[in-house]
Amino acid sequence: MTQLIQIADDQNTDTNIVRLVAQGEEHPVPLFTYLISDSQPHPFFLQIATANRNLSRFSPSPFDTIALSQMLALLENKGYAIDAIVSNITYYDATVEAILGDEGKPETPFIRPTTGTMNRHATTEEIIQALELPQADHDNYRIGKLARSGDAEVAINPDERILNHHILVAGSTGSGKSHLLSNLAHAAAAMGRSIILFDHKPDHQNHHEENEHAKEFKKAFSLNGEDATKHAVHYWTLDSADSNPAALVLSIQANEVNPEILAGTIFHRANENNQAEVFAHIVTNYSTLKSEHQQHWTIQELVSYINDKRTGAKGALENLLFGDGGGTIPNATLQAIKRKLQLPGRIPSFIDPIPESDPLGNRRETKGFSDLFNQPGLNVIRVSESNNRGYALFLSYLLQEAAKVRSIAVQEATGVPDLEIIIDEASDIFKAESRQLREAATGMLNENIRKGRSLHIGYVIAVQSAGDVPENVRNNLNTTIVGRHRNMNILREALPTARPGMLDHADKLNPGEMFVDMFGTRSLLLVHMDLSRSKLTVAD
Repeated sequence: MTQLIQIADDQNTDTNIVRLVAQGEEHPVPLFTYLISDSQPHPFFLQIATANRNLSRFSPSPFDTIALSQMLALLENKGYAIDAIVSNITYYDATVEAILGDEGKPETPFIRPTTGTMNRHATTEEIIQALELPQADHDNYRIGKLARSGDAEVAINPDERILNHHILVAGSTGSGKSHLLSNLAHAAAAMGRSIILFDHKPDHQNHHEENEHAKEFKKAFSLNGEDATKHAVHYWTLDSADSNPAALVLSIQANEVNPEILAGTIFHRANENNQAEVFAHIVTNYSTLKSEHQQHWTIQELVSYINDKRTGAKGALENLLFGDGGGTIPNATLQAIKRKLQLPGRIPSFIDPIPESDPLGNRRETKGFSDLFNQPGLNVIRVSESNNRGYALFLSYLLQEAAKVRSIAVQEATGVPDLEIIIDEASDIFKAESRQLREAATGMLNENIRKGRSLHIGYVIAVQSAGDVPENVRNNLNTTIVGRHRNMNILREALPTARPGMLDHADKLNPGEMFVDMFGTRSLLLVHMDLSRSKLTVAD
């Protein structure tokens, strides 16, 4: 096993870094490897922060000749025969992560190991204790294992605290993001949670089948809970033409959704912001008018109201919005609103759907939302790729309902399970073409994430690039998991704990390899994620 020797600092050495050398090695120590510095009276816990450099005594840069001679002398003093030290020395930088106090308990390293200290690879137990990683007595919580950790086998097991403090997952296509989301769902189910997973591509329509490629940890959910020995999975859809025969169709009522997000969903073009703003005011005032008479309303009734020659006249609508205080609606804006409300596809089909005969033999039925929140297990909601606009609208309503249910459960201790909401392809919300939709939906999501921990709701926000997530949202996601990335500036911003050089190979990570800045741990981790226990519909 390689032993690294700490050498003296130079004038510009970062105080969080120690400099390590060894005789030129056949097997260099990889980046991210954890070490124990056997300093006295207490050892230190280190992490390799730069790839090895092979220094020649004939070309010693970045060291001067005197410094290199001192290193050679140090190696000789540690037992290496000087004639065995050939032209190369292996050099590393390592971060000082912790000093290990009594019984190996990690503490903040206000001091550093001294010159000449020998360093060795950390063991599994030392890594777990020094990083303060969550531990589990079984593999049900496991999502992967540390990569580049030598002979140590260190499982990564998120716990309740990590789920409650929210997670950002970012990675390009093929990075293994879908496998990770699936295993996070398995972990949350093992904790007794109810999980809602938005399936956009789709990847998650076969979670009732085992993944035959997952050698060690293959495990499926039970379709609709038919097998009591497994966690249940239920499939839901927003598309009445969905091809999954087990999926139940969901719908929502227009009078219960956020007027601004509804308006941005219907008037979704960048040049339709004025129309969206006016329509949002119409929805708000129309809803108030109906509530005064204790009447519910549908989107079809609202459209009829706006197009009616009497109630939809310019003066009548201005009176609805402004009363006797004046105010006008530009005629061109009003006419555009009326025309576009008649266009096919403008109003998502899951809003106040008109009952139709079921050509597939009544195998589906529209359900309410109580089953999504009140029973443990996985709920996969299929979101149509052709209706990105509807994603934000449906999500805002679902989060509103979830907050209501969880608020009552917390206040009355009703025993409703904690909730985990996994939002895949969230970029569709943050990058919506409509400014009104983008701002309203992002604000809604950020508010719910901030309140989530007190309501026992955990969020997983999944995107292709960490830069797709606005900073105010990202600041409330306390664990960051990032796969292969090409934009280094965005990556460094998303992973502020990374030392210079640690992210240099981020664009070359293998599928399943991800950087993890985990809430409550002491250093940036490089983790090899497990394959999904369940079968994915489309391999990622």
